[in-house]
Formats: sequence, C-alpha cells, structure tokens
Amino acid sequence: MAQHIPIKNSDKKELQEIYKNICKNFEKGLPAIQSSLRFQEIEDENFKESENDKIFQTWKNLENEKEIFEIHFDSRKNKITNVYLVK
Repeated sequence: MAQHIPIKNSDKKELQEIYKNICKNFEKGLPAIQSSLRFQEIEDENFKESENDKIFQTWKNLENEKEIFEIHFDSRKNKITNVYLVK
C-alpha cells in the first residue's frame, strides 16, 4: 500500500509551493478541474475521506522525479481538505 504524506504544513519549501499551486488551480472551480488534463479524478469510493469528498491525482516534478499528488476536495464546502504526496 502506498504511503500518503500530507504536504499542507510541510517543512519543505518545494512541497509548500506545490500546495499553493494546486490550491490556485482549484480556485478556478470544480468544472475547470474536472475538464483539465492535468488532474485525473479518482472515482473509487474507498479513497474518500468524507461523503462529499472528490479525489484527484496530479503529477509534479519533485527533486527531478515525477511524483504523484492526491488532492481531496470537499464538493459541499468547495475547498481542498488535504493534499498528499503518494510514495
């Protein structure tokens, strides 16, 4: 099973920048994210943290390696609840 590392309050500056960029993308609204090629929605119920959770994956370069990031978005509150680095 993959390890999920929360990045919201990370000490690493690079992870903080990635978190800010992901949040900025989500400010465009859910329809823009769902139609984006940069974000892939995961529709598996097992991944959800809450009933209103929509989960997305994106890939970013971190220390010259392509890493997977998992974004949890509360569709009722219209805000990101968690962003994880998946290892």
